[in-house]
Amino acid sequence: MDKEVIKGALLLLGVTLAVTLFCIIATDDGWRKLGCVFRALFHGIAISSIRGICM
Repeated sequence: MDKEVIKGALLLLGVTLAVTLFCIIATDDGWRKLGCVFRALFHGIAISSIRGICM
């Protein structure tokens, strides 16, 4: 791969991560909700049911 492509991909990944973390921090109990979502996914809860369980 070209170095410019790798730099672009890393930049896009960094911006996406920063926006995601800001959204989690900005919400009420964002870290708790994120943990709840990961636990639900790990235990096989359907994605459509997660909102009712964790939010």
